Amino acid sequence: MACSAPLSSDPRASSWRRIAALALAHGANDMYIGFLPALLPLIVDRLDLSYKAAGLLVSIVMLTSQFPQPLFGFLGDRIGRRGLAVAGPAVTALSMSAVGLLDSYWSLLAVLIIAALGTAAFHPHGAAMVGALARRPSGGLAPARASSAMALFTAGGNAGYGLGPVVVIAVVSRFGLACTWLTLAIGIAAVAYLIFTLPRRTEAEPRSTAVPAPRQRPRWIGPLIILFCVVMLRAAAATLFTTFAPLLIVQRGEALILGGWTLLGFALAGALGGLVGGPLSDHIGRPKTTVLGLALAAPALYFFLHAHGLAAAALLFASGACLFSALPVNIVMGQELLPRHASTISGVVMGFAWGVGGLATTALGTLVDHLAPLMGELAALERAMEGMALLPLAAALLACALPETRPTEGS
Repeated sequence: MACSAPLSSDPRASSWRRIAALALAHGANDMYIGFLPALLPLIVDRLDLSYKAAGLLVSIVMLTSQFPQPLFGFLGDRIGRRGLAVAGPAVTALSMSAVGLLDSYWSLLAVLIIAALGTAAFHPHGAAMVGALARRPSGGLAPARASSAMALFTAGGNAGYGLGPVVVIAVVSRFGLACTWLTLAIGIAAVAYLIFTLPRRTEAEPRSTAVPAPRQRPRWIGPLIILFCVVMLRAAAATLFTTFAPLLIVQRGEALILGGWTLLGFALAGALGGLVGGPLSDHIGRPKTTVLGLALAAPALYFFLHAHGLAAAALLFASGACLFSALPVNIVMGQELLPRHASTISGVVMGFAWGVGGLATTALGTLVDHLAPLMGELAALERAMEGMALLPLAAALLACALPETRPTEGS
């Protein structure tokens, strides 16, 4: 008997349950990826790494987890998405749970690359399957609600990425760095539920689930390039924050766990922002939602670096919520520009653009290494991170040129 959930008498409830299972798997997958920035201060100390080497480590993982996504998406659009969507988080969980057992830079990098490939396999297919479930002509959701469905999926990833640092720091604080393998049970449970929930017939539906595009003209190239640049700039800002915020907090003399809580707050705020931005875009449009969120994120990020106490907490929440509010919206925009290639375009928007944005960590790490002898590590980190706030502002200006892609009801 096929291992899948029984069909619900309410097709829409069945669609939402499967979307929720994909969101849960997204959360579990990204939780493991969230281990790296949280453990980075320990890794830097244990392996005696420079900031440049630490930033390079993150950049390589980002490149490996993001750049192959269009290729995995292209493959899934042709042979089926379910297998890759299930295998991805399983590989990521197995690899990242073993990080604490490694004692050299190169062995660590090899395992991180394997985990990153698992992430690359999951993301385009998870997003494409959510979009397909939201637009199924029989039992699906209204086409205009695609952003709301994608918001749930991205919220799962943001929440998982935020929980990752707290989970792994709690484990290593209690049992030691070598016991990161204790976290494996979480990934196994999430993958098992995904296998149970997704029907096997999903394998045969990679092409039929997308909304047919009446015309496929080159006019989509310009909007897609702009969308790519917007997502890339957002990715650079988010990656810089999650990579260097824990290092900044430790340099200020705070406990390591505070860095984990900071990343959790940032990610949970991003999840809530996406849950607001998705439905908001269904009312005011995709481009307006994108511009509004990015424009508000820029000052929030800048002032967070100079705030303390409750003000810092409020600005942290505002930064994450505003920065990620249009993330699900932008994924849906990409799918609506090229609906017949949903997995491939999801890989471009969720993967390739984020990989390019991740290169900023190496640049900022190099800048800190150069500034540190002149002004000290703490001041160097603070000055270098101030430039991070310019990235969402530039993205907001670019987003002003994005066209509306939302389909009309019944299209």
